[in-house]
Amino acid sequence: MATEVRSFQVTIPANTAQAAPVSVDTSFPSMEVERIIVKIPPGPSGLMGFALTMNGLQVIPINLGAWIIADNDTFDWPLTDLPNSGLWQVTGYNTDIYDHSIYLDFLIAPLGTADSGGAAGAAAAGAASAMLISAG
Repeated sequence: MATEVRSFQVTIPANTAQAAPVSVDTSFPSMEVERIIVKIPPGPSGLMGFALTMNGLQVIPINLGAWIIADNDTFDWPLTDLPNSGLWQVTGYNTDIYDHSIYLDFLIAPLGTADSGGAAGAAAAGAASAMLISAG
C-alpha cells in the first residue's frame, strides 16, 4: 500500500518542437510506484504530447516514440513492476503558442513493501531499473 504521494506540476513551454522535446525532472528517492495519476487541464487541443521517462528512456507509454496526447483528461493508472530508481522525468513537446501544464501524482511505497506481484514482480522491477540505470 502506498505510503507517500509525490505531486508535480510540469509545464511544457510553448513552441517546443516534437523533434526537440523538453525533459522536466520529477524524481524522488528510490521507491516502488504503485499508481500514477495524471491530470491534463483543458487547452492543449492535440498540440501537446508527453511521455514518462527515466534516465532519458521512455517508460510510459511503453511503445517507443509514442506520446500521450490529451485535453481535459485524467488518467489513473494502477501499475506494477515499474522501474524503482525514482529518477522519473516528463518529456514532452508543445507546438501551441501557449504553455501547457500536466499535473502528476505518484503514489509510492518503500522498496519491498508495494504490491508488485510478489517476489517475481520485485525481481522484474529491480532488473528493469538496473537496465535503465546502466543504459543511461
